[in-house]
Amino acid sequence: MNTITCKKCGEEIEISAALQGQIEAQVLAAEHKKHEAELAKVRTEASELAKKQLDNEKEILAKQAESELEMVKKRLESEAASALKKTTQDQEMIIKNLRDDAASEKESNKELREKLTELMQELRVERKAKENVEIEMQKKLTEEEGKIRESAAKEADEKQRLNLAARDKTIADLQKALDDAQRKAAQGSQQLQGEIMELDFETTLTNAFRDDDIEPVAKGVKGSDIKHTVKSPRGTACGVMLWEIKRTKNWVDGWIPKLKEDLRNEKANIPIIITEVMPKSISEDIGQYNGVWVCKPQMAVVLASLLRKGLLDAGLQKALAQNRGTKADALYNFITSHEFVQQVEAMVETYQEMTLQITKERTYYAKFWAEREAQTQRLLLGTANIIGSMQGHVGHAAMPRIKGLELLEAGEE
Repeated sequence: MNTITCKKCGEEIEISAALQGQIEAQVLAAEHKKHEAELAKVRTEASELAKKQLDNEKEILAKQAESELEMVKKRLESEAASALKKTTQDQEMIIKNLRDDAASEKESNKELREKLTELMQELRVERKAKENVEIEMQKKLTEEEGKIRESAAKEADEKQRLNLAARDKTIADLQKALDDAQRKAAQGSQQLQGEIMELDFETTLTNAFRDDDIEPVAKGVKGSDIKHTVKSPRGTACGVMLWEIKRTKNWVDGWIPKLKEDLRNEKANIPIIITEVMPKSISEDIGQYNGVWVCKPQMAVVLASLLRKGLLDAGLQKALAQNRGTKADALYNFITSHEFVQQVEAMVETYQEMTLQITKERTYYAKFWAEREAQTQRLLLGTANIIGSMQGHVGHAAMPRIKGLELLEAGEE
């Protein structure tokens, strides 16, 4: 036996038993490490396999969803095409029925005329057979024949005319309904765009000037689109701006007097029109046209800021002068106010309109008077020539004196 002796206790220990414990511990550690490596490898492979299966399932679900979407799309297109085809077929069926009815009425009128012709022939044969005996009866039958023919022809023509009129009315009603639907759709779209533009601009003004009052005018109420009351930081009203929003393809001069009238009714200070189409006399994006500010939508906030500053400055000056309180100051404030200026402008505009009308009337009557004056001159000269010719034939002494031609007679003397 291989043994060693412990120096401390003197006990003998076998070498093989000690080495066996260490070897077993090393083998167990190696086996444990190998087992953990194999377990990690199995887990990695299982994770990759699960990931591949998940990707495959996602791809399959995506393809199924795409296929179902395509089927739904085809079904909707098929239903829309079927509805359109059915509507077209219904209209064609209505027109065909009307045409068939008109043709059948025409055919029935033809048969009626043929029967009437046969009846007339029979009447003629009978009349010839009884010509010598029943002459008076023949006349009566002839008269009745004409009445029957005329009545039948009138009845047939009237019936055919009514059928044709009914068909034309049905076609006209269908066309009118289609035109009305298209017009309402266009108007609804344009009106919707205008309302969206008004709401967007109202929101823009509210966000830009939070101290001011932005009041939209309700639909159907006479007035501008937006009433903008400018207020100081202390809440004092300094002035009112009226905004009119236009979304059209052409500029209309009639907008100006209408907005000025709204300005006077509201006792506002500044009128403004927002439009994509500027007047021909304004080449920039902002300008003043006949006393009204005009700008494009993208410059509206800039113009509002400039005009608002002017109103705030005027409000400040007015607040500083409030303590004067005399009649002269009150009169001065009224004369320098926007209300007085607007009233005077209204009077001046009325005077300009009356002056223009008087100028037109004066031009017309001047032309009319010139024509009358030329006619009277020709009449007077013609009369003078006649009198001169008569005096040359009968002598000056024999002719009586005519008032109005004395200058001519004095020249002759």
